[in-house]
Amino acid sequence: MKLDAAQEEDARYREDARRLREFTRFEKFSDAELERLVRAAHHTSQSVPWPLIREQTPSDACFILLSGEVGVYVGQDRIAVLGPGEVIGESVLRRGQLRSATVTPIGQAEVLRIERDDLARLLDEIPALRETMEATAAQHVPVDVAPKPKPQRSKVSAAVPIDLVERFAQAADTAGVDVADALEDALTRWIERNTS
Repeated sequence: MKLDAAQEEDARYREDARRLREFTRFEKFSDAELERLVRAAHHTSQSVPWPLIREQTPSDACFILLSGEVGVYVGQDRIAVLGPGEVIGESVLRRGQLRSATVTPIGQAEVLRIERDDLARLLDEIPALRETMEATAAQHVPVDVAPKPKPQRSKVSAAVPIDLVERFAQAADTAGVDVADALEDALTRWIERNTS
């Protein structure tokens, strides 16, 4: 027997609620509360590493990871990997704050996306959801990523007459010195001569 669209949608809601029931974060929820939660959410699957959340953007939704893993990045540094059952993007609770990290699926992932307005309504209707969101927010303390060390070497990008560069390279070669070492020596001497 083939299901119509409404029956398929109801089956999806029941399946998503059943899956949430497997996660300890949702053990305090009644079956009716879980169903209310999944009916307010948008179920999506993703297999490409396209960010769910981008750092320094406004908070407009939160996510519940049903399957797969996501990487959490501050700048280019991955600071965490989260798995199924995690609530992601709880900063949506704090209006006016920008996202503190980028969150991107690692491989195939399924998520429930809950828009800010739907979440506000659900938080009033489901006390266990508020507890879950607050517990998640307490866990996801903003991380200060140590600044990357300054590189020891740098390329110099300057327009210099080609004949001067050729003469410099030839003089370094004649002296048996690497061009980079000769340039470093020349820069050091120039700085010493022009600073007091």
